[in-house]
Amino acid sequence: MNKVEEINIVVAMKREANPLINYWNLKKNSNNFYFNKKKKINLIISGIGKKKAEIATKFLAEKSKKNSFFLNIGIAGHKNYKLGEIILVSKVTDSAKKYNWYPSLLWKTKIKKAPLITVRFPKIRYTTNYLYDMEASGFFKSARNYVGPEKVQCIKIISDNKHSSIFNISSKKIENWIYSKTKIIDEFVKEFLKA
Repeated sequence: MNKVEEINIVVAMKREANPLINYWNLKKNSNNFYFNKKKKINLIISGIGKKKAEIATKFLAEKSKKNSFFLNIGIAGHKNYKLGEIILVSKVTDSAKKYNWYPSLLWKTKIKKAPLITVRFPKIRYTTNYLYDMEASGFFKSARNYVGPEKVQCIKIISDNKHSSIFNISSKKIENWIYSKTKIIDEFVKEFLKA
């Protein structure tokens, strides 16, 4: 496998991005695009929804080097997982298209893994044992046009569950959950830069 040139990170919301921007000391290039050339990290805030994630991922892919890695980071719901828990996505399903993507991880990680379904609207009832989000399938669809499955990954932080619905989520909680996992995310990113 060729050495990864840089990491392209797609997040939906500014409040998801803030802890990462601060941790990696990313500089603003344009409205929603941030980077740190020395650390080889690019980050874009896509907006909510799979179509916006797809467009933002394509934008990053066209701006970055050929052998780059793509990572989607954000929040997701799950019926049983604890709020703030970090999960590495093992399968992405688009609920509308019924299409699946299977990311391949080339090393072991202690991060818990689970499948995810991308939905059009936030879920209030969790009918499966999957994570639920609104961006991952658009991100995967776009990123897989540029790189293989081993270079496309998705990390989600649990924001809602059967005990605490989406109506209890706040901007501050989102930032705190992401902030509390920045070191784990950073270790994950460094593993890819070594690959």
